[in-house]
Amino acid sequence: MPKLKLLSDGILYRNPSPGLRAECAFLPNIVPISTTEAICVYRLGQAFYSVDGRLAVVRTKDGGKTWEKDGSLWDPRKDKKEYSYTAPHVWRMKDGTMVLVGFRVDYSDPDLPQFNPKTGGARASENFFQRSTDNGKTWSAPELYDSPFGGYESSPSSIIELNDGTWWMALEEWKHWDDTGPLHIKGYYVLSKDKGKTWSKPVAFPSAASKDTMYSHTRYTKMLDGRVAGLQWTQEVGTNKDKDLHLTISDVTGTKWSTPQPTGIKAQTSWLADMGNGVLAAVYTDREGMKPGINVILSADGGKTWDMENKVMVWDAVGQQYLGVVQKPSYPASHDNIAFGKPNAARMPNGELIVSWWCTQACVTHARFARLAVE
Repeated sequence: MPKLKLLSDGILYRNPSPGLRAECAFLPNIVPISTTEAICVYRLGQAFYSVDGRLAVVRTKDGGKTWEKDGSLWDPRKDKKEYSYTAPHVWRMKDGTMVLVGFRVDYSDPDLPQFNPKTGGARASENFFQRSTDNGKTWSAPELYDSPFGGYESSPSSIIELNDGTWWMALEEWKHWDDTGPLHIKGYYVLSKDKGKTWSKPVAFPSAASKDTMYSHTRYTKMLDGRVAGLQWTQEVGTNKDKDLHLTISDVTGTKWSTPQPTGIKAQTSWLADMGNGVLAAVYTDREGMKPGINVILSADGGKTWDMENKVMVWDAVGQQYLGVVQKPSYPASHDNIAFGKPNAARMPNGELIVSWWCTQACVTHARFARLAVE
């Protein structure tokens, strides 16, 4: 059985002057460029849902050992409205072009909450793309995606370029602002044959038809053989009770999917990486029990079984799992005071694994990373 070895860990970005300004770093997304270079795009803002959300980049040139701030993707002062930018996911295409997908929220009314306190419905948003042809040094202006769901969807992971050059993008439809029914996020995918200029109509994943189980926050990863795999946060509809993470895998066209299977991993948000020779690595958020934190785990049989005994904790969140002094366990209030989450995983060309996440320590919310080897 292969084992994980922690090589190093550290900070991607943390506010260097917390006594002068409130600046938090959330949702880091690492994109390898070469054996030595990678970038990480993340969200900066005063709080998770603050009106000043913007996207920024840090870069490594030594294989992820150290990271340096590399600037912002877009100056929001150029916008006609006051938008908060968030949830960046980036993919590097075969020709070297980087494409970011994220969403932005109109905060012209800064006092309107992100979620309806009566229904739990989300605010409408705008999905957008940005492109870079110089490995993330400069980026195009945001170009909007024509929403098929009235602005109540987001992309939970990166656009993926399939083996035949087709662009594949997942969408998740969230609960609408005035919807009084139970939370039931549903997954879809769309395809583009012209590099994102036009997109197909959304196709629902078979799991979206389930009336009692919700599969959401799915992070899709392109496997080394061209298939697409996703780890899914899985919950009971109506109670929001967590089940095991579920794994689903497509064919190389991204259109035929396996039935989601339980992994035995009790977790929420997660990310998957194909390490080769049937070995998969998963980094996941554990909020239950006495040892909350971010863990990394391996499967040696393509995701059928997972080595729980030898998982590696890269972030110990004991005593650091909530903002404030009162836990808010029920959706949507639970979003207001979580203090860590959304891990990301990326396989470097040299075979190392880099994982990232956001967390809070000594009152400063920031983004961190860990480098691991599979032995």
